Amino acid sequence: MEEPSYTSRRSLLNLIMGRVFGGAIGLSLARFRPAGAETVALPDGLSPPESAAVAAVIDGDTLRLANGETLRLAAIEAPKRDLAPGDEGLASLTTAATGALKALVAARPITLCLDAGKRDRYGRRLAQAFNSEGVWLQAALIGEGLARVHGDGRNRLGLDALLRAEAPAREAARGIWRHPIFALRAADDPKLDRFAGSFQIIEGRVFAAAIVKGVGFVNFGADRRTDLTLVLEKPVLDLGGPAMMDLAWLTSKPIRCRGWLDLYDGPRIDINHPEQIEVLTG
Repeated sequence: MEEPSYTSRRSLLNLIMGRVFGGAIGLSLARFRPAGAETVALPDGLSPPESAAVAAVIDGDTLRLANGETLRLAAIEAPKRDLAPGDEGLASLTTAATGALKALVAARPITLCLDAGKRDRYGRRLAQAFNSEGVWLQAALIGEGLARVHGDGRNRLGLDALLRAEAPAREAARGIWRHPIFALRAADDPKLDRFAGSFQIIEGRVFAAAIVKGVGFVNFGADRRTDLTLVLEKPVLDLGGPAMMDLAWLTSKPIRCRGWLDLYDGPRIDINHPEQIEVLTG
């Protein structure tokens, strides 16, 4: 396939950035301003910025740097073909995410800012990344519906801002949010267990929540063997502050949770950072 020209990459970038957050997005390493919204400051605590040259875009959230290292954009997950081999819709989304990242990078150096987790289990570097114009790559991809928030306990800085960026794309069914693989699941789905072993975003009303012997449990039904349970070990409760130390207040609240769905006496998600749980209105 012929490599797109710089002009065509810029055109695609302008199209993407014109739609992110429903309007233009201006971003520096210090802050970004979604159209019609207050300035949102990026969190303190990221490492000092460092420049990196990009050799190749591997997929929608992975880059190969000129020094030979692989960079994984922290806190997001772009669509990958191997989630459903042979699925043409997913393949199209994968191509779109890869193309969008290429347009954002535009063969120019990027800037990296690191959180506590510097590498993933595969040895890839992890960072919040910004292009030569200061555009936050993670926020741009999420706002276009070409990635979803997938954080971890070591890389929490910026997650709240990325979750806010995700909401309008999801509500507008943009990009990945039109594909059934990325659909929001219902906590009371009697066949929720069929998604075990995958990352899921699930919504429902809490039936009961409590801390038992130092471990938090959030249940979405009366029978933990069949209903979804969220499990929060003490380190996570400590991270969440007073709100997490008294989980009972979540009872009857509608929430959205995300994480790896497992089966252990029924569907279960182990929570390793507070941002995995969003309390909804209504």
